[in-house]
Amino acid sequence: MKVISSIKMGEDRVQKLLAAQPQAKIDQVKDFSEKDEEAEILLTYGWDLKKETLDLYPNLKWVQTLSAGVDTLPLAGLDEKKILLTNVKGAHKIQMAEHVVWSILMLLRQGVTFVKQQEKRIFSAKPPVDEMYGKTVCIIGAGMIGKEIAQRCSAFGMKVLGVSRKGIHDEAFAKVVTTDEMSEVVGVSDIVVVVLPLTPKTRNFINEDFIKLMKDGALLVNAARGPVADEAALLKALQDRKITAAALDVFVREPLPEDSPFWSLENIFITPHIGGRTIQASERMWEVFTRNLSTYPDLQEMINRIDLSVGY
Repeated sequence: MKVISSIKMGEDRVQKLLAAQPQAKIDQVKDFSEKDEEAEILLTYGWDLKKETLDLYPNLKWVQTLSAGVDTLPLAGLDEKKILLTNVKGAHKIQMAEHVVWSILMLLRQGVTFVKQQEKRIFSAKPPVDEMYGKTVCIIGAGMIGKEIAQRCSAFGMKVLGVSRKGIHDEAFAKVVTTDEMSEVVGVSDIVVVVLPLTPKTRNFINEDFIKLMKDGALLVNAARGPVADEAALLKALQDRKITAAALDVFVREPLPEDSPFWSLENIFITPHIGGRTIQASERMWEVFTRNLSTYPDLQEMINRIDLSVGY
């Protein structure tokens, strides 16, 4: 079985993969531009795989992306050719949960303000600081990452509500509702955390109507994908203080342009799409591929299979 990878690997990594699947032949390439009739598996981060690329690999059975989001991949093309797509869902849950808790604390405890004071050598305790304890947080996207966030928020003494497509209850949450029912939980939450995947249905999910559902003066953390938010509506809500403050890790355009009005807001904590990044994350991502490779060609036994019709 032939694996073609556009992700550069060291010899140690290659040997670990071969130990997991001795029948594999692994070729590393700069890009997916050369036709190969033997290739059965492609390994990618996702951005370099286009619909027309699939025609170069007539024997392709499986694509593994070392990313959690699959919105950049040709889902319709993969579905049409009956090619399995797997991602590394779960590999980011620990760091994403820690990032969200850090973001909440930065907003509540005036982190940005105190960093600015430090730069100016100002020793002032005047900025008011707040607590996570006793507050209600609503996590939009009560899946694997959402559950990890919920567990940490609960440990801080928060009431945790959730929203998911199916609204299936999970013990990590006090209550989980569907998106059709979300007004009842969003409207009573002091903090709203969004960790949705980007799909046609979630694009511009944080829009004017969603913001109207939010409690006046609530905080927002967006650690999903940039296009999940209607940035014009979000900007206005922050300027008008309908949303008191926001922690934003993702934007429609990345890097965030220097002339973006978000830079000038005082009630915002900006991070450069690092929610899923830690030193440890890479190894967890490779563990998913290694496990799946050891199982191949039994596609039914693989983990993190993507439902191409819904996009996650």
